[in-house]
Amino acid sequence: MGLLLECENHYYVGGFHPMNIGDTLNDHYRLVEDLLLKCFGSLKVLSANSSANSSELSISQHLQQQEKGDSHPGKDHVIRIFDTFIIQGPNGTHHCIVTELLGISLSSDAVQAFYRKNRFKLPPDVTRKLAAQVALGVAYLHKCNIIHGYSIVDLHLGNVLFYSPEFENASLTELNLIYWEPSVLPIQYWNDKTPVPLSIHRPATIAHPGHQSSLAKICLSSNIHVKICDFGESSFYTPYRQSNKPLTSNMSIVFQAPEVIFHDMVYPAPSMDIWALGVLMYMILNDMHVPFKLYYDEEKEAIQCMVTMLGRFLDKWWNAWAERAEYFQESGICLRTKWMVPYIRIGIVGKESFSVEEDSAFGGLLYKMFNYAPEERIDAEEAVRLIPSSWKDVVRN
Repeated sequence: MGLLLECENHYYVGGFHPMNIGDTLNDHYRLVEDLLLKCFGSLKVLSANSSANSSELSISQHLQQQEKGDSHPGKDHVIRIFDTFIIQGPNGTHHCIVTELLGISLSSDAVQAFYRKNRFKLPPDVTRKLAAQVALGVAYLHKCNIIHGYSIVDLHLGNVLFYSPEFENASLTELNLIYWEPSVLPIQYWNDKTPVPLSIHRPATIAHPGHQSSLAKICLSSNIHVKICDFGESSFYTPYRQSNKPLTSNMSIVFQAPEVIFHDMVYPAPSMDIWALGVLMYMILNDMHVPFKLYYDEEKEAIQCMVTMLGRFLDKWWNAWAERAEYFQESGICLRTKWMVPYIRIGIVGKESFSVEEDSAFGGLLYKMFNYAPEERIDAEEAVRLIPSSWKDVVRN
């Protein structure tokens, strides 16, 4: 997948594990131009501090076991886990996760560049597939009793990656053409203007990722297929037992459900994922615009837009919002609309390529996903069921 250029300041005791091309891990994984030799895959090595506090290793192991014999259609839209192991390095103990190779993410500039002839917009037939597939992936995770994000909602464009079967049978030479062979450069560390000798806590080289145009062409030219990845902020959950991780509101305001904004939940729940999924599906179908438009990424903007689009909050939140009288009547009617979102609606804004039935069905689905009461918000399986059937048909074909 290509090594992202990491800041050298991340390499310290408790931080990243220093690795170089050619290193061997766990006796049988060798880094070859950033791809694992023979059975090619992607390797994620958590920092020592993250390894001590994250559930990502146990969740990955759980998904690896759950995959065996599971026929849920959403399984195909969650990244496959090949192996997990633990290594000890100069910076501490690190959890390692080996996964299948995937391509670019939905947030990649290469996606829009590929569709430059379409005014950099994803075609409607592509967005239909993407929305349905992401919902299927979340439904599968919830079936496995996994909440994708608990302190930071990780269900965003950057964690939805494209998949192609071409990755599975390609040779190393072919993969280098697909991913573009990275440039491996030596690193010289400096303290002010004085060169610092190489330390065991830092890598000797760093790999700059290759260009993504060839990778984008493969991901987007064939049958569109995406998978949800990255469980660094995930948590286990069962209906009879709350998550063992207390809720903190470090997530982007764009994806925060109102119960998170108003600190009305002690522990994370699947209903938080459903709200974030609704935001993500809206963005996919509306040229990556967020439903609750923000100019300055401020909490009050999100609250204003929610009430304008969805109506008055539940009494406990409404009464707790001290600034409400500046923007709304007590009934929830907005006092000044000229500066608000350009489209005061939930659904498909640029809907020329969608039927009236599709727009109505999707708008109705979002209202159920954006239900203020978490206990009344629909679950992921119901969300999948309410997606227009034609969108799910293109997933199966």
